[in-house]
Amino acid sequence: MSARNRKGIGLGDALLVWLGIAFVVIFGGGTYGAAHLGSWMAGIQAPPAHPIDLIAGLIKGRVPWPTQATVAACVMAGLLLAVALVVLVAWRKGSSQRARVDKAAPYLGRGKSLAPFSEKGAAAKAERLGVTGSPGIVVGKVVSTGQKFIQSWEDLSLDIWGPRTGKSTSRVIPAILDAPGAVVSTSNKRDVVDGTRGVREATAPVWVFDPQKIAQEEPDWWWNPLAYVTDEEKAYKLTQHFSSGSRVPGSKPDAYFDPKAEDILSSYFLAAALGNLPITQVYLWVTEQVNREPINILKQHDYELQYKGLESTLELADKQRDGIFGTAEKMVQCLKSRNTLRWVAPTGGATVATDRRRLFNPHAFAASQETIYILSKEGAGSAAPLTTALTVAIAEAMEERAERSGGRLPKPALFALDELANVVRWAALPDQFSHYGSKGLIVMGILQSWSQGVELWGEANMRKIWSAANVKVYGGGVAEEGFLRALSDLIGDYSYINVSASSGRSGSSRSRQEAKERIFDVSNLAELDRGRAVVLASGAPATLVRTLPWYTGPHKDAVEASINKYSPQPEEEPVPVSAATTANPWITGKDAVSHGR
Repeated sequence: MSARNRKGIGLGDALLVWLGIAFVVIFGGGTYGAAHLGSWMAGIQAPPAHPIDLIAGLIKGRVPWPTQATVAACVMAGLLLAVALVVLVAWRKGSSQRARVDKAAPYLGRGKSLAPFSEKGAAAKAERLGVTGSPGIVVGKVVSTGQKFIQSWEDLSLDIWGPRTGKSTSRVIPAILDAPGAVVSTSNKRDVVDGTRGVREATAPVWVFDPQKIAQEEPDWWWNPLAYVTDEEKAYKLTQHFSSGSRVPGSKPDAYFDPKAEDILSSYFLAAALGNLPITQVYLWVTEQVNREPINILKQHDYELQYKGLESTLELADKQRDGIFGTAEKMVQCLKSRNTLRWVAPTGGATVATDRRRLFNPHAFAASQETIYILSKEGAGSAAPLTTALTVAIAEAMEERAERSGGRLPKPALFALDELANVVRWAALPDQFSHYGSKGLIVMGILQSWSQGVELWGEANMRKIWSAANVKVYGGGVAEEGFLRALSDLIGDYSYINVSASSGRSGSSRSRQEAKERIFDVSNLAELDRGRAVVLASGAPATLVRTLPWYTGPHKDAVEASINKYSPQPEEEPVPVSAATTANPWITGKDAVSHGR
């Protein structure tokens, strides 16, 4: 980024200049006003109108200075002092709200350079897209001007916020509250659910997918992952979610066993879907290895290549076959969890066709303004393969609806993907990210660090998705030097005039030289103040914004009501046993024991 030409003189010189100007204006103006007002009050001839003639006359004694002029001067001095005190109090109050990094704001984006992301610019874009009620997602307020920075309903974003930096309160919750259409929210905590559920359910039904009991939600509905599998291509896509979702972050797949395991899993998913069987059957087939039921189902439906591929795998040497099936079993480990299965398979002895619970349909959801919260957490027992599969199934259903609606959803759908690298391990997202915005699928992906994205997608794909994001937000809390240095380079430099003075026997001299400095160096970005974020947007200079937590916005009361309704209440502490009933006869005597009885 080229340096911006923001030139200025040294701080000390500027202060002296402004102090001199202020003294001349206050002293000269005060004297002029007091002399004229005092002469009028005293009923004598008005002093000269020209300030220089007036000052010269007062000095030489040719212009009278009545007592009333002194009174007027004292009154004006008192008023000036009062105004100065008010300004000082306001300045101190404002300075208490200023962050350390705010001094860099004048060198960053402001005014006309941010026109596409202003309220007016975002509103115009929303009108063009046919969106009413919300111009976009408010990222924050520009520190230097106070104008709102708005991510439009056509812009995709990728955020990097370190732990405990306020991304839920300042980014995720406000975005969900302002969304005009359907919302898909992912997280590994319940705070977003509790804070927005009550608000969203006022306009449309809400779904909470909670296979790991993060929000302690009971499965009164279920989703059948195999309903997504309509052909061999969909079966392969579902397999990819299980493969990437079960892989340890940073590890590399085995060049032989992983593709072979994915191949048999893909065939098993297809066979179970064709046979209208629950997804649990896939796990049983994997562990049994030699079961020929999936082969027979695929034969009946003329999937020749798939069933012959399974037959050839079953005929391999035992050790080789065990390695393939062992890898496949690792990929479907999440299906061993009984609590997880209650969300994706029939319960109570029911079949896929007879389970009476509500069945979640991604295509029906895509045509609604409903909200679904998809919860999971990393580590042992993670349901990431299923949460990823559900998220992608919804996204593809929305893509299909957009294509039937002229290429774009009638109302934009928000995908607030918090904890993207843990909850939704969407391996193909970098390849699909760029075209979602034009279809009305507004993806707001949030990572805790650059490294998280690299672990999930690899360095090249992480760079691809970062570059494709129309809005990139850094919320602080990251200590990765490489990422911060690259971010510092993107933000760029500023130019200024450095004034230096020197003196000697021949006299004094002053020199002026243009210099450049980084707006933010690595340490500035590493210690970015809470409540501040750096925004890089397409076609605009880097911008420093003040984040806007939900409790400072118009939905404050509604969010608090939702939290009070849905957040778990603290358990009551057990009532302590009365001291009398636990009396020790060796200390309190027999009377105390008798009284306790």
